[in-house]
Amino acid sequence: MKSRTSHIKKMAAKAVLMIAVLFLCQCVMAQRDVSMFKPSDGLADAGIVNLYRNMAMLAPDYIMIGHQDALSYGISWKKGKDRSDLKDLTGSHPAVFGWDLGAIELGNPVNLDSVPFDEMRKNIIQVYLEGGINTISWHDYNPVTGKSSWVDDKTSSNGTVVKILPGGSHHEEFKKQLDKVADFLKSLKASDGSLAPVIFRPWHENTGNWFWWGAIHCSVKEYKSLYRFTVEYLRNTHNLHNLLFAYSPDVGFKDAAGYLERYPGDDLVDIIGLDDYNSLNTGHPEKLISNLEVIAQIAIENNKIAAFTETGCNRVERKEYFTKELLPCLDHSELTRSISWVLFWRNADQKQHFLPAPDHPAADDFIKFTKNKRILMLNNIPDLYKHYKKLKVTGKNI
Repeated sequence: MKSRTSHIKKMAAKAVLMIAVLFLCQCVMAQRDVSMFKPSDGLADAGIVNLYRNMAMLAPDYIMIGHQDALSYGISWKKGKDRSDLKDLTGSHPAVFGWDLGAIELGNPVNLDSVPFDEMRKNIIQVYLEGGINTISWHDYNPVTGKSSWVDDKTSSNGTVVKILPGGSHHEEFKKQLDKVADFLKSLKASDGSLAPVIFRPWHENTGNWFWWGAIHCSVKEYKSLYRFTVEYLRNTHNLHNLLFAYSPDVGFKDAAGYLERYPGDDLVDIIGLDDYNSLNTGHPEKLISNLEVIAQIAIENNKIAAFTETGCNRVERKEYFTKELLPCLDHSELTRSISWVLFWRNADQKQHFLPAPDHPAADDFIKFTKNKRILMLNNIPDLYKHYKKLKVTGKNI
């Protein structure tokens, strides 16, 4: 009898603790003070300051939709003016537009996915003028070997990172790469002379081993040094203050401590990100929920923005992927609902695409997904670079 009574008491104590944690999270979300949300760069441009504040205002209630290379091509088209598969399908572009600078460090006129940098520049500026968000990743070609970001050997270190840090044999080569990145970022000028604000997401998926900056290829200290040098070189050497920085590891962590193992620091990072293709595509929504709650809690505790920085189901082969798989995860809790945006990877062609176009088997499901009261497209958001006392969205009511 004693052991049973003791067991009941322990279970009751656990239940009380869980309720207390949930209540605390709800109180934190309800009392979110957007004035506390400031970019890590103390010299950030006004547009960056307003963007960060506005994302914080939206995040408790709404999740924006993003798409990689949305304006550059689609499943069945390669050139178009003011066109995207999402606009063809829903009548609106996404709210968040993903781009990649891979190959700019080589001096190439097009990136690794054949998007001309001149075209990319024009589109980034146009997105800015329309009030949308631009986020840029960088699949950097290896500054030591000249090969792509992906490694041939995922089982042993390639030793690149230590060679490109200050004092390393290829540090000067790496700085030249960063100079080319900086030149592009400086060129994102609107007609009024203002620089388009950008969320820069370097060295992503670093907890995996497929990129030369991955976990097996550098120590924790070396990775943090790489990230820090990148941010400080762009800020201090190139005087770039139109940037927010995203940290976005892949799956592989179980808790906040695991996520933060390679975290570069609050003075460098603005976006607490996550790349996760694995959880839903292996039938484990509970893992995605856990991952999202981990990054959301870290963001809340540090007045940062949490984002689902990359995901998708290739070819969207499960017709109700959006409403029956993804949406329940995004809408699971106060924490998951605080995610700022979810970005789907690119629609390269019929064999590789992560969002539907018209006549796709998953088209109706995606339309239904975007009609959810929490989901925002470009036509739902105001100009995110202006200052608002109270931010209003269009066509949604919570």
